[in-house]
Amino acid sequence: MSTAHDLLRILKTWHKMPTGQLLERLGVSRATLMRAVQSLGDQIVVRGRARKTAYAARRALRGSWHNLPLYRIDADGQAHEVSQLQLLYPAGCALDGVEQLGWPLDASMRDGWFEGLPYFLDDMRPQGFLGRHFAARHADVLQVGTDPRMWSEDDTLHALCLLGHDMPGNLIVGEAAMRQWLNISRQDPVALRAHERVDAYPRLALEALQHGVAGSSAGGEFPKFTAIRTIDGQAAHVIVKFSGSDGTPGAVRWSDLLVCEHLALAAVAAHLALPAAASQLYQAAGRTFLEVARFDRHGAHGRSAVCSWQALNAALCGLAGKPWGEAGAALRQLGLISADVAAGLQRLGWFGRLIANTDMHDGNLSFRPGLKQALALAPVYDMLPMAYAPARGMELPATVFVVSLPLPAERDAWRAAAQAAEPFWNAASMDARISPGFRNICASNAAAVAQALRKVPEFI
Repeated sequence: MSTAHDLLRILKTWHKMPTGQLLERLGVSRATLMRAVQSLGDQIVVRGRARKTAYAARRALRGSWHNLPLYRIDADGQAHEVSQLQLLYPAGCALDGVEQLGWPLDASMRDGWFEGLPYFLDDMRPQGFLGRHFAARHADVLQVGTDPRMWSEDDTLHALCLLGHDMPGNLIVGEAAMRQWLNISRQDPVALRAHERVDAYPRLALEALQHGVAGSSAGGEFPKFTAIRTIDGQAAHVIVKFSGSDGTPGAVRWSDLLVCEHLALAAVAAHLALPAAASQLYQAAGRTFLEVARFDRHGAHGRSAVCSWQALNAALCGLAGKPWGEAGAALRQLGLISADVAAGLQRLGWFGRLIANTDMHDGNLSFRPGLKQALALAPVYDMLPMAYAPARGMELPATVFVVSLPLPAERDAWRAAAQAAEPFWNAASMDARISPGFRNICASNAAAVAQALRKVPEFI
């Protein structure tokens, strides 16, 4: 067999390979290898320089060998082509110009190699309530299953390239999706004014439930939809969570928790000195609606980058499921965040525990590219007392609130968090939008935090 044939077979089997290892496997000279690479043309992907040069076999996406262009939308709504994505055998990608995207990279990533999708594209995968809604609407067109959790890497890329013009963050993959965005960006969006929510939000809630309700409550998720609102005279993109409308104990509790989320975000901003997503509450048609401003959107068409701790963690740290304070310590050790951000994550983690948030998973914490450090903390979101969420969507659990106490080294962060948690519980105990029974629970929890604050000594 020819050297070119052997080269392609090896790379398709073993993934990317550096020059030295390829020469050893093939048993040929460097000049012979170079001739084989040149003869294969676009079938081979080459990255790196000198001794760091490596090779991989290219694979098609649903029969297409074209590069996938990667576009960035800036805060002013201007589009820029920033890279070209190439798929590799047996899995993974190569990406040009990756450093200009502003995300931290390990040595292999800096050379353009990724074992799967580049991690800063991971959050663009359809997921959660909105992701299931997207999959249910477009599965037939995309020729994929209706459960996006079961999609392959190629299924995901195919969906993003065709219809991924409005995914989280500021990136768009593929020409077709980019053309959709260009068509939309030529038009001024129809932004709902405050008084129009009375008709629009109940209708949008019903439309969302038609496609996205399956598994949502059982999975501890709020059903939700996206909208564009006029806020302070400007178009603003919002995600709107909503409760049920049937007045059952479960629906009332979900409504209580939406009010609590609004109050918790206010407490984070006021008492922890951390960025928090802006939110507004609205009640209509027997439902409670929580509008949360999208911090990756600016005005009608502007966007900015955002990446979840889940995606960053999987790519750079390998600390899945650890408390957020440990996440901060790991990122600080890598030099990716400042000491202030690491300390803020300690306070935020304790605050979540002290308001009974049992859903502080890796996907509920996000970062932006930083200025002085590689990463900056994105506004806090999804912060609420999920320990009180209805079980199986409707049954109210008999939750016993126990105030977690700190180790000596944790007292500063714990005290700052407790001094935010107490006013949160107090505010919830007096908010008329919360049911009387849950207000009583909130008052009891406020007293428990206050008592713990008196017992835990301060650092001097």
